[in-house]
Amino acid sequence: MASCSKKKDATPDGHFTFKLGDITYQSNSTQGYMTDTVIAGKRTLIIDGVTNNFGKHMELMITFPGNVQPGTYDEQAGVMTLMDIQQKEGGYISKTLSIKLESINSKQAEGTLSGTLTSGEIEKPLTDGTFKVYF
Repeated sequence: MASCSKKKDATPDGHFTFKLGDITYQSNSTQGYMTDTVIAGKRTLIIDGVTNNFGKHMELMITFPGNVQPGTYDEQAGVMTLMDIQQKEGGYISKTLSIKLESINSKQAEGTLSGTLTSGEIEKPLTDGTFKVYF
């Protein structure tokens, strides 16, 4: 008697990259997932990544004010952070943010982002941000 196994197709690798000041950050391990916020009761897209040397943790969160749909979102709906995993230096958090969510469905989300991140008194421009994640 032969047995058959049904293997689920592997989820493709996502990508998450941006330039902060003069340095380009690229995640080599990118995950995306949807969650519900406990307090606000709204859907949130989380894009999570770690640089290839495991030095930095990158995270973008978009909390949808209404329906989950493509569109442009700002710092009222989104938060971007870049943190040093070993806490040897301060992290950055978004001050201004512009996220263009080009597509989102039950399997993937894709978009671009730009803005300004701060670390204490230091402000740096975030440019050339792109992401594509699979659920």
